[in-house]
Amino acid sequence: RLAIVATHLNMTKEAEHLYTACERWDLLNTLHQSNGEWEKAIGIAKSKDRIHLRTTYFNYAQHLEALGNVQEALRHYELSETARTEAPRLLCSLGDYDELENYISQAQDAKLYRWYAQYLESKQQLDAAANAYRKAEDWLSLVRIA
Repeated sequence: RLAIVATHLNMTKEAEHLYTACERWDLLNTLHQSNGEWEKAIGIAKSKDRIHLRTTYFNYAQHLEALGNVQEALRHYELSETARTEAPRLLCSLGDYDELENYISQAQDAKLYRWYAQYLESKQQLDAAANAYRKAEDWLSLVRIA
């Protein structure tokens, strides 16, 4: 509790020391994230707070996305294992459909191919959707649109 008070009083070094002393690695990780000390937060998550490693990567990816660093954000979404949903969302929100297609081609992920095929089908691009369904090995959907 004393560390939380220290945090509210902007005594971050003291809070860091207190969290370390009582081995509250989760709160230390959160403290580093809130202060923008991402390397420290990821380091703590890798070594002491493994349960929050993916969450830390995800939060950092969101931070990078807000800064406009798309490639690093995509890399950290991959590390957080949320790239299947976050990469298409990010690239579509930016309107970067060529990069989306390149990303899906490089990922070689059947679930991403299936999502992309459904997206293309919704845009009435049936030939491209059929090709993506083939890559996803989704034969039922391929027969459906044939």
